Amino acid sequence: MPESIPVLTPSPSSAAKTGAGGWIVRPDILNPIPFEALFGNANPVELELGAGDGSFIARHAAEHPACNFLAIERLLGRLRKIDRKARVQGLTNLRGMRIEAGYLLERMMSPGSVSAIHVYFPDPWPKRRHWKHRLIQPAFATFAHAALADGGVVYLRTDHTGYFEQMLEVFAQASGFEPILAPAALLANQTDFERDFNAQGIPTQVATYRKSSAPGSCIPRS
Repeated sequence: MPESIPVLTPSPSSAAKTGAGGWIVRPDILNPIPFEALFGNANPVELELGAGDGSFIARHAAEHPACNFLAIERLLGRLRKIDRKARVQGLTNLRGMRIEAGYLLERMMSPGSVSAIHVYFPDPWPKRRHWKHRLIQPAFATFAHAALADGGVVYLRTDHTGYFEQMLEVFAQASGFEPILAPAALLANQTDFERDFNAQGIPTQVATYRKSSAPGSCIPRS
């Protein structure tokens, strides 16, 4: 049994207060997400864990209407921004959910249910004593591998060199993944944090890993 990802486990009462309406959906924290019922179709699904203001995922959803996208955030204010973007653009293939990313990945994913997982600029927890709180740990790779369909892809970006080194180490030691190059078109789609960091002269560090060698995700290979 793999170690657990550090999480703040939500309670049923807190889940009921997340707010629903429009493109924001309440999580059922006791059961796997029924993606087909959630979106009304059986199209491939991609996750963004820590979606910020939705800058990336809204554009991504608009560019890939034949796929479904679920934005995960803990902050309701950010989810409301994503909701507004989805409403204005009429993105019926985009949903938002207020839940802790590690909990969702470990407890709420059916095996092989998603085609891609995007994790962009997660909290680096820079102090050594806080590294245990980082999302990208060995357990993350284990649960991501289980959640991904064959050929599914994990896309990672960060501005923090120390955390990037940890990401590389985690996936170098994980079984069932191979490193690949992220498509240039995907890299051109920047997050809100990324634009701010790049404007300050801080570069983006990128790592991408595919489960097995079969085609996966809604993004064509470069």
